[in-house]
Amino acid sequence: SSRAGPRRLPSASWVAKLPAVSRRLRRGWERRCTIGRLPPGSIVQFREPSTWQRYRWQLMAVFVALSIQAAMIAWLLLERRSRRNAELESRHRLLQVMHLRRTAEAGALSASFAHELSQPLGAIMLNADVAEHLLAANPPDVGRLKEVVADIRQADQHATETIQHLGKLLKRRGQIELQEFDLADAIADALHIISPEAMKRSVTLRNHGMQQPLLVRADRIHLQQVILILVTNAMDAMTGTAPDARSITVQTALAGASLVQVSVSDSGPGIPEQTLSEVFETFYTTKEEGTGLGLSIARTIVETYGGKIWAENRAGGGAVFRFTLPLRRVA
Repeated sequence: SSRAGPRRLPSASWVAKLPAVSRRLRRGWERRCTIGRLPPGSIVQFREPSTWQRYRWQLMAVFVALSIQAAMIAWLLLERRSRRNAELESRHRLLQVMHLRRTAEAGALSASFAHELSQPLGAIMLNADVAEHLLAANPPDVGRLKEVVADIRQADQHATETIQHLGKLLKRRGQIELQEFDLADAIADALHIISPEAMKRSVTLRNHGMQQPLLVRADRIHLQQVILILVTNAMDAMTGTAPDARSITVQTALAGASLVQVSVSDSGPGIPEQTLSEVFETFYTTKEEGTGLGLSIARTIVETYGGKIWAENRAGGGAVFRFTLPLRRVA
């Protein structure tokens, strides 16, 4: 063979066309020949990746994102439907509760009138009996009769005020006519009203008040009703106690700089520990003839004026009911 001479380099324009020609030839070959038709051991190089091979991770990410978004939309639609159903159910139950509440309020109000009026009416009846005995004496004790008539007049006035003020408990607090008064005087007046009933039951009443007046802003009759309820409840609790051991103590004291605390303690058997948290519930009672409204009314009144009320058992026996009220100032 002849000796090869020097080889010429291809021109730049021809070299530039090689990739395009090579790509066209490769594409035509790929159309005519697939990998599955190649003999075993064949090696394929410079094969252009498919769209799936080139963008599969991006496509998978988009698919996952769309799936998550679709799941979230479905969840939101289901949540909206369930919330709407819950709102409809809640509205239906609210209407039922409102109806039951109106019925309960009507019953509670009528029972409250009966409960609260029983005390002044009982005092009037007791004083009327005393007046009959005094008139039967020869000669009648005119001075004592005047005192009895004054007590009857006071009990009648209290009954009238009770009727006028008890309905205010159904009003909002802003609609209640507030007045500033000495809480100690209101307690003393309430104990004076209940004292005939206490004497009838052989109960000793003690009032341990502070020397200085304690000014509060509330409805005077309402707070007197609280005292009457607590004292009456204490007398009922001491039915099984020996007559000479029946005593009720009402005590007032400061509870910090802005609160006054009133305690009504008795010498009865106390309250079972498991029922201490239930004694203020509406219609809860342990008495056969009780309405279960007295302590509930007391709590409503105290909380209406920004106070708190609770019950405890004394270490030496008996129960004590305490309530606090905001103090306007110590006079």
